[in-house]
Amino acid sequence: MMLSKTGASIGPILFPFTGMGVGGSHISTFHLARALGTRHRIRCVIVAAADSQVAKCAAEMGLEVLPTADVPAKRRDVLADVLKLPKRVLMLRSYGAGAIVHCSDLWTLQAWGSAAKVLRRRVVYHHRAILDMSMLDRRILQLAHSVISISEPCRRNLSFLREEEIDSITNPFPEPALSAGSGWRAEFKRVWGVGEPVLLVGFVGNLQHRKRPGFFLDVCSNIAQALPNARFVIFGSDRDESNADLKRKADGLGIGDRIVLPGFRSPSEMNFATLDLLIAPALGEPFGRTLVEALLLGVPYVATDDAGHSEIARRWAGGRLVARDATPEQFAEVALQVLVNPKDTALPDEVRRKIADELSPVRHADRVLAIYKRIQAIS
Repeated sequence: MMLSKTGASIGPILFPFTGMGVGGSHISTFHLARALGTRHRIRCVIVAAADSQVAKCAAEMGLEVLPTADVPAKRRDVLADVLKLPKRVLMLRSYGAGAIVHCSDLWTLQAWGSAAKVLRRRVVYHHRAILDMSMLDRRILQLAHSVISISEPCRRNLSFLREEEIDSITNPFPEPALSAGSGWRAEFKRVWGVGEPVLLVGFVGNLQHRKRPGFFLDVCSNIAQALPNARFVIFGSDRDESNADLKRKADGLGIGDRIVLPGFRSPSEMNFATLDLLIAPALGEPFGRTLVEALLLGVPYVATDDAGHSEIARRWAGGRLVARDATPEQFAEVALQVLVNPKDTALPDEVRRKIADELSPVRHADRVLAIYKRIQAIS
């Protein structure tokens, strides 16, 4: 347990999640928790439903997991949170007065921030989404002693708060191997059994409507007409759409024999290091881990010029942006320009190393720890 400058204890840090699946917010939280533990010896606990992907992924990353008997939530349920409040209060009390509850979404803040309030424990809310921010959302936000925003679009989404009430901290990214994984790429060459060099174009992300995996296939259809040696891959877990849905669409577009859908695989480098080009057509991306993970590996991207994607491209480059109202044909045109010589768009090694240092989990943990110390010092 660490002490703040005022002598107040810090930790353990509880990171609760109420849902089933794993996304960018979970991965960012896991990297933060690991860095807090290894660098600052602060105990971190991931709280999640026992049978959720969240609990499984956290355990695989070597994190302490408190499995709960809760059924993974599919929607915000005020009544269920009221009924579970006594049990959550009892659990939270067992971690002592120095415990901090660090929430990454409003569902969790509603569920666990209330328990923390009963015990007068400190609460951090990590704003990782672009939301309508209803009056209920704003009321729930009042449970937090600190609000962290991951990007400029997310900060603008909190415009009803005073500037001094928000800390802006970019998501953490562990430095990947800075060379592509030839073994992982060879795996895909075996899938198609082609002797000629293959250009591999990919999509990485959960299959949500706003990420537009179907639009990705429309772009691929256009690329396929221009490049006979182009092949396509979708790394993503079922959400609003399923891999089966997308395979049927690919068959209908006539590219079913040129695409594979292996689902999401960990570590993430396995997905990106195989690619010649990442296509990210998502709209309203709060930040966009995929672009950063790609550029750190030297994989160029073509992405929608919107929200977090725009911020990433402006700060670090490494890819090309396409207007948010671009057609699949226009998206494909830019992709084809990049594929002529991907190295002209990808970042050189020395630039990637500087970015990796800037975004390291250690730096991220240092900044978050300063917030923990600040709120624990509040009388």
